[in-house]
Amino acid sequence: MFGTGLIGFWEHVNFVLGCAMLCGIMPLVGPVVFAAMVWEAVDRGFDGGFVDTGKELTGFLLGKVAPWFNRVTHNFNMQFVKKAEDAYMMNCIFCGAVVLPCMFAFCWHHTQKYGFSLSLCFAYHLLRIGPYFMNFAYIYTLCHKEGHTFTGLYAKEYNNSMFTRNVFNWWIGLFFGVMPASFAFGHSINHHRYNNGPLDCITTSDKPRDSIVNFCAYIPRWTWYSLNITTTIQFWKEGNTKVAQKMVLGSLYFWTWYGAFHYMNPLFAFAYLQFPFWENVLLLAAVNWSWHAFNNPKDPEDEYVGSITILEGCINVLNEDSHVVHHQYPGAHWTDHPR
Repeated sequence: MFGTGLIGFWEHVNFVLGCAMLCGIMPLVGPVVFAAMVWEAVDRGFDGGFVDTGKELTGFLLGKVAPWFNRVTHNFNMQFVKKAEDAYMMNCIFCGAVVLPCMFAFCWHHTQKYGFSLSLCFAYHLLRIGPYFMNFAYIYTLCHKEGHTFTGLYAKEYNNSMFTRNVFNWWIGLFFGVMPASFAFGHSINHHRYNNGPLDCITTSDKPRDSIVNFCAYIPRWTWYSLNITTTIQFWKEGNTKVAQKMVLGSLYFWTWYGAFHYMNPLFAFAYLQFPFWENVLLLAAVNWSWHAFNNPKDPEDEYVGSITILEGCINVLNEDSHVVHHQYPGAHWTDHPR
């Protein structure tokens, strides 16, 4: 578990850099994530304990209010989507594209008028990621689904809208540290083409996945990927300049958004916009490290071994636990995964 397994100068450099990143990220992200876990436990009255109870998401908010709200809005929301099972998504869009920006605007106004408030910032991020960070989980999963669904998820009259087709990656994702184009191009074209093999920019196959040391060394690799740096370089090397240019455009879009707030208030920009990016680095690096925890030494790109499937997991967001199926059929609708 603690054996280094590090090979060569650059892996040692990445380990040191990864440790430095974790030392900077954990004190910021850790308290918010921990508070989100406490929130969920309080929501169910600590039924079964704190974590790993098998009763997660069964409390009042997550087990009753959220499902009830999805049910009562289902018939209305169905008119906007192709599949009835996606009706809930319109509630996610309303909360992420309208409610969350209103919260962000309030925090901006408060900060500009009264100065920076750590407690307000903490409350904003806790509400943003939700109990047991389920808001975070759904938004990132929907960014993921949107990036793979080239035919769109919406009913015919809404499916060609630039807004609906890109709302998660190019608008809502900005509040969650998503670099636009990373899912639509970096993830879907690079990661799914090479399936955790040597040319996959976020491959885990060259490192022992039971080693904390190697996970620390993996953090920089995930960071450069999340910043669209390594994927852009990889596309350029492969002569795929059109996609590389789209990656650059997505990065410019994000940094223009970030830069505008940084120019007006650097502390606000860091606390409200850069913080979610580092949250993404910590949580999604751990997720990818786990999803691709095994590999076939004779064929690192063997998707049957290189991805995991979790059966009857207590938290399975849109069937993301069927990760082998996802790598076999990246564009398949989430309801088809169990088949």
